[in-house]
Amino acid sequence: MTGSAKLRTEQILELLSSGYLFTSRVRSKAKVAPGSDVPVSMRLLGKRATLVRGEEGVKLFYDTDRMSRAGAMPKFIQIPLFGSGAVHTLDGEAHRVRKNQLADQAYEDEPVARFQALVAEELETTLERWRNTPGNIYDDVALTYGRAALRWAGIPASVRDMERQARRLSRLLDTFGRPKTNPVAWFERFRVDRWYKQVITDARAGTIDVPAGSALAGMAQLKDENGELVDEHTAGVELQNLTRPTIAVSRFAAFAAVALVEHPEWAERIHAAAGTELTDIPEATAFAQEVRRTYPFVPVLPALADTDTQVSGCPIKKGQRVLIDILGTNTAESEWHEPESFDPARFLEVDDAEQLTCFIPQGGGGVRTGHRCPGERIAVSALSATVAALSRSEVEISPEPADLTFSWTEMLTRPETGVRVRVRQ
Repeated sequence: MTGSAKLRTEQILELLSSGYLFTSRVRSKAKVAPGSDVPVSMRLLGKRATLVRGEEGVKLFYDTDRMSRAGAMPKFIQIPLFGSGAVHTLDGEAHRVRKNQLADQAYEDEPVARFQALVAEELETTLERWRNTPGNIYDDVALTYGRAALRWAGIPASVRDMERQARRLSRLLDTFGRPKTNPVAWFERFRVDRWYKQVITDARAGTIDVPAGSALAGMAQLKDENGELVDEHTAGVELQNLTRPTIAVSRFAAFAAVALVEHPEWAERIHAAAGTELTDIPEATAFAQEVRRTYPFVPVLPALADTDTQVSGCPIKKGQRVLIDILGTNTAESEWHEPESFDPARFLEVDDAEQLTCFIPQGGGGVRTGHRCPGERIAVSALSATVAALSRSEVEISPEPADLTFSWTEMLTRPETGVRVRVRQ
């Protein structure tokens, strides 16, 4: 289907009030046929914008010759979330050079394997804590991932300090972008920026031990497109961007717990395959990918058109904002068999899920050539190991409604309780 549907009224209030339901409500108001990926033209922040999804939408949105990121996201969201000067805001050669340095640290086999070993070790520690004191998956796994990520990065810090930074980054994610709580996110951004900047300063001064080949070593030597060393603040922001997204995966961990309760046959299947192991379990990885596909994380992402172009017959003018419907693409009827069904088996025969054009829970396109998250392999490693841990027979996840439900209109959402859990003696 070509062309576009149109809404002539301002939609920013709809976005703020509808959250993850925004795109479906916009498409409904524009009278888009169910299952269609036709673009929707609307007004957003006083200017024309186009909402896209599906294969053609992904190809447009992640085409770096036609789309750019600088200025696309409002600063009251961008700075608390990503940090000032982050790679997410760069385009062209500056983005390519910066992104490849981050990918060198997080995307290759060796650093991913190092992280897998660390996150498995930290998950065992968390399971032992739950054996003595019941906890909740969102909060406790955020600390687990924080310890693993900071150890992996080579940052010298005590367990107490690592958990302090993980809590700050979790609060940032819980509060950014909402009018009432956004000041909290800015405050946490200031504190974590200050801490990470000091780590970079100390690393460059040689006053702390910096493991060779670590993310800390790489970011301490981070260079711009001219070969010049970036300032300590920017290097600290990018060191965060190699560790913060892993902590954010604790939201998916809470959703994975919900899915395990609702699909106990998969918990049994994963436990049978994994035994006492937590890594390299195909069934756990498939389950993690299906959680990432079906549960809400980021509703939309923005870009700006660099040139006059079109998508599915819908014209887009230079400078116009384009929004990619993340969840709508991950569950589009045109792209997935029975997309509303939770079926991890769909990923068991997939060798590389990143090659699926319309699987974009953490962005699409190429890692080194586009805006896909370079930490995606680490994120999947963390979540799949957590799925294996939560599938053990002695782990008891609360089946109460308060633990299994979440808001579809609140961003970023998660079960309010964090999903309560305990481990039987």
